[in-house]
Amino acid sequence: MAFPPKDDAARLRLPADLERLLHDLRGPLNSAVMHLEVAKRAGVDDPLAKQSLETIGQELARLARMLPAAFSVVALDRGETAAVDLRAVVDEALRGLGAAGVIVEEGAWPQVRGDAGLLGLAVSHLVRNALEATEAAGPGRQPPHVGTALGDAQVALVVRDWGPGISNPRTAIRLAASQKPGRSGIGLVAVERIARLHGGTLAVATPPGGGVEVRLTLPVA
Repeated sequence: MAFPPKDDAARLRLPADLERLLHDLRGPLNSAVMHLEVAKRAGVDDPLAKQSLETIGQELARLARMLPAAFSVVALDRGETAAVDLRAVVDEALRGLGAAGVIVEEGAWPQVRGDAGLLGLAVSHLVRNALEATEAAGPGRQPPHVGTALGDAQVALVVRDWGPGISNPRTAIRLAASQKPGRSGIGLVAVERIARLHGGTLAVATPPGGGVEVRLTLPVA
């Protein structure tokens, strides 16, 4: 089992220091896989031991998929900040996703201070998750809704869906090895880092009526 190629979220060029670290980690990981294959070919009589070897192989493969994704999150860094039209960022993200049917709150939106490129990436992750949740719930569900909530010196970008929901919002923001082609499973982890880079927060909740509501708080411009 060779170290897998990077997916779309992890193909962003890493800074040289992180690229070296990732390269250094690939060595022992591939070595572990090689020795595991030798042990499997040698044969093991104990059924439990055989099952353990298979589990180790699966976990190593999962780790191999997750490492580049994790490094791509760490590599996210905030550039110059400026007053950003959050509504324009949302509209651009929707166009980039080719997302139709998402309801965007009408009226004037407050401006936020931040890196427009990173904020666009965060919005894309949140909207994509909401669209996938809606699709998974089957026909007849309300489309996702994107709006804002103004607080003390902060604005919350609120993305709400009426999909299947999640059992435990506290564990929603975690790195996972996605089984979807071209996806890394870093979505909410990346959004949380973007929030932190802007002095904001990310919160996930299961509101009445089902589905998921995600709030990304950002500083007011």
